[in-house]
Amino acid sequence: MPNNFSENEEEIIDEEILGEVVIVERSLFRKVLMGVVALVVIVGMLYMSGIYQSLFYQRTPQSASQEPIEPPSDLPTLTVPLTIFIITGYERSGSVRKDEDVPRLVSNASEILNQAAIKLTIKNIYTLSKSDEEIATFMETPAVFISDIDEVDPLTINIFLTRNLWGINGIAYLGLHAVAVADYTTVYDFRVLAHEVGHMLGLEHVSESDGRLMYREANGFALSPEEIEQARLKAQEFN
Repeated sequence: MPNNFSENEEEIIDEEILGEVVIVERSLFRKVLMGVVALVVIVGMLYMSGIYQSLFYQRTPQSASQEPIEPPSDLPTLTVPLTIFIITGYERSGSVRKDEDVPRLVSNASEILNQAAIKLTIKNIYTLSKSDEEIATFMETPAVFISDIDEVDPLTINIFLTRNLWGINGIAYLGLHAVAVADYTTVYDFRVLAHEVGHMLGLEHVSESDGRLMYREANGFALSPEEIEQARLKAQEFN
């Protein structure tokens, strides 16, 4: 079939086709980009709301326990008192823990610190009923939240138990004599508690071994001789 288009006309047609391809590619890229942005926003909302933690983290079984650890025979036992606050809610963000759950949590965490001849004891247990908005304040401005609680005892380590912590297992508020531990964690909750109490006793994160208590993921329980010395030095302030 004879070619009825001039060379200029063919160039124009080629440019039009190329332009349409570019438009299609840009449109596809825009849709993919918008999809990625939407996914990031959704994940962010789930993370911030705590739903992420409830979906992908787990509660520690009541049957879980820490294997016994013998204390050093040459060190006297030091006692660190805890004031426990269970933050419950009448909406969706409150802890699902009960008073009877606390002894297991503290006993197992204390077993870990036993290697430093440090014993955790429960001084008081309080239940705080808070709204989702008030519980959000705990994460956003913990100093404001904690300052409004009359039962906070500066002579103890104040432990706050809540359903989630926006995607983290636990946190230590060093200047507030307070620690928070989530219901839903990636590791045993009692190791999280022992890890955060470790921070309150002057211990810092380590990165060389996941078998260590102060490893960032809080999956281990071992303390070095230097950590034992530091923890005991700080624990003496409670005795």
